[in-house]
Amino acid sequence: MSQTASLQSLESLLETFLDRVVFLKEKKLNVLDGINRLDDIGLLATKGEDVTDDIGSWFAIHNKWLTDRTLKDAELNRITGMLSKIKREIRIDADSSMADQKISSEIDRWNNKKEQTKPILKLRRRPEIAQTPSSPLELDPPTADTISLFVKRLSRMTALFMDYSNQKNHILSVLENLLRKASSETDKDALILSAFIIYYLKQNGYKVEPFVKKLKEAETLYKKGMF
Repeated sequence: MSQTASLQSLESLLETFLDRVVFLKEKKLNVLDGINRLDDIGLLATKGEDVTDDIGSWFAIHNKWLTDRTLKDAELNRITGMLSKIKREIRIDADSSMADQKISSEIDRWNNKKEQTKPILKLRRRPEIAQTPSSPLELDPPTADTISLFVKRLSRMTALFMDYSNQKNHILSVLENLLRKASSETDKDALILSAFIIYYLKQNGYKVEPFVKKLKEAETLYKKGMF
């Protein structure tokens, strides 16, 4: 493959990676909005206000979270706790309206469904590989399933980018923090992700020489940490 073709392939990969990052960030913000809305509804319930319509609308929008694996365990537990508090405020009895009874049953259904969707932890031993990569930017030993290994690493780097981009206004701030992590912790994922971002910035007209220097320094530290 020519150098031009290689660069085009890498650029396409980076675009796919960044599209995935944007998708995950939007998904995360949607979850946050849903949790905040439920928190507001719970506050209204504690004040004695009728939240039947509000909680009904919330379920109509967010019930799919239980089946599409959108939520992390902490988010799922938080929502379950908030729903339980709302149910206590509704106080279902013989005189309760049909709407209140319906909401109560929906909360029970959510809690029951949550128990059924708990992930099963499977421990698997990683295959033993005798070879050691010659460079931290060599993703994995050439004898391994390189496609699967790269997909896994890309997934980890996406999660890492999501963590480091939270509440940041510019990708340069993210890059600075990633390079710092790569140097101080000799973190391979941070190192490779930094290289991705530097290439992306170069393709978009940024001056990246200072970052390239820091990347090389971080790579040197990583190599020293391998031995």
